[in-house]
Amino acid sequence: MRLFSCVRGRNAAGRRARSARRGYTLVETLVAVMLISVVVTSVFSLVLTAKMGSRKTGKKAEALFYVQQYRELLKSYVTADTSVAGPAGGWNIPGDSCGCYALQTGVQHNLTSKLPPSFTAAPVNGQLFYTVTDVPCGTGLPCKSVQFNVSWQGL
Repeated sequence: MRLFSCVRGRNAAGRRARSARRGYTLVETLVAVMLISVVVTSVFSLVLTAKMGSRKTGKKAEALFYVQQYRELLKSYVTADTSVAGPAGGWNIPGDSCGCYALQTGVQHNLTSKLPPSFTAAPVNGQLFYTVTDVPCGTGLPCKSVQFNVSWQGL
């Protein structure tokens, strides 16, 4: 009988040793969870950064479109004779806050009211300004230099 109990004891010890080898310790589990959480956080961070970057790029492209649109419009005012009344009551751009000649120097022209609500409403709050300066061009008459300033926030 004694032999039987000894064998039985060895088998029980062997089973315990095997079952201990099959599972994971608490430390191993915590390390695995930590590594997985770092990887998941990194992936979500990259996705969020890419999404925000594409939104900013889209707004930059939209702003460039508006600047080009009004730059082309201002080209039609270069040869304006401001001593006579212009078409539709003046040589100004309707919606310009100053209400003066479109190429008037020394004034900040505000065309924000001409922008669509998708660009001017919250959270973007876009604005479009331009200023005109006289530059000598060698003809005796000053040439006009136009500088646009587009700003937005909330991205």
